[in-house]
Amino acid sequence: MCLMPPTAFSLPSCFEQVAKFSGTSLASRIAELAIMYTGLEKSQITGRLQTASINQELLEAARTVKRTASQIDVVIHAIGILVLLPSILGDGEKVESLSLGAGSSETKRFDVETDRRVAEFTFIDWRGNDNARLQKIFKDFYRLAELQSSKIKELWLTDDSFALKYLRGGSSVRSATHKHRDVWESFQSKYPDIERVGDYYRLHAAHVLLKVYATRPEPAERCVRPWF
Repeated sequence: MCLMPPTAFSLPSCFEQVAKFSGTSLASRIAELAIMYTGLEKSQITGRLQTASINQELLEAARTVKRTASQIDVVIHAIGILVLLPSILGDGEKVESLSLGAGSSETKRFDVETDRRVAEFTFIDWRGNDNARLQKIFKDFYRLAELQSSKIKELWLTDDSFALKYLRGGSSVRSATHKHRDVWESFQSKYPDIERVGDYYRLHAAHVLLKVYATRPEPAERCVRPWF
């Protein structure tokens, strides 16, 4: 039985129940059910539900899967950082702080701070229509660029081609920060004459390294930039 809250043992059962209900084609399954239950009376519906094991337990299983899936970005972010750490840290380098939750807080420090570097990570699967994701890239770049520190500052990406095109381009800083009011207000107070993302990037590109990590088991760092 899949119970709430889910445990490490109940979650696989929840996925199994939902998968069994969905079949090979969820759309076909839903259409079939709509036809099967149309025109039936209460007792007939009850009987068919029992036979098909469509019950409260299945509903709770589906809700558990939904809650788990809604947090998958946090899971990927935490696991991704932890898996990459051994391959990006230098000999003797020590982690001073970690912030593993994806977008956990506007006031948080950085994903990784060591005695040598400060780094932000993003695990984005680029799709071509990524305005919100690109705005996050600008926010991360800005926070790193404005950090007063002698440490190496790094922004780790799955693919830097989309990020570089955006950072070098003509998008307005206002549009790049419209979801992050604190970043916009900070930017305005420091750079009232800069209007374009590309102008700000060129000013600070040498101070923040864009790095691409491998998505297959191999050394994490594929390339290091800035590019102007």
